[in-house]
Amino acid sequence: MMKLELTTLGLVFAILAAPALAQDYTLSGGGIGEEQIERGEDAFMTNCAGCHGDDLRSVDSNAPDLRGPVFAAGWTGNPLSEKFEKIVSTMPPGRGGSLSDQTYADIVAFILATNGVPATDSELPGDAEALDGYTVTEN
Repeated sequence: MMKLELTTLGLVFAILAAPALAQDYTLSGGGIGEEQIERGEDAFMTNCAGCHGDDLRSVDSNAPDLRGPVFAAGWTGNPLSEKFEKIVSTMPPGRGGSLSDQTYADIVAFILATNGVPATDSELPGDAEALDGYTVTEN
């Protein structure tokens, strides 16, 4: 009987803790589309996963995680254009700017979606100036 009570208590705590562990975000200023997210995933796996991991958890000590607390600290509260410009100018390492601006935007959309930003009917533009009005906030 005691084992059943402890198991039940453990399940209750797990259920109550789940929302607190979820990292859902909102993107103000625009959206990310399903097709863009898919293109971004393909581009990420080809150009970024070698360092940042296919699940956005770093596999290289020089590459930060792109999800969880590191994402929250580095991607929220500032104009998305700042992060976009940094990615375009520095990624992939030694080859910054080697992808099209739209491919970089697609990769950013994939990173946002993986962190819980919901898909919409619109897409991120591949233009830093246009992204100045976009901000990621934690729910």
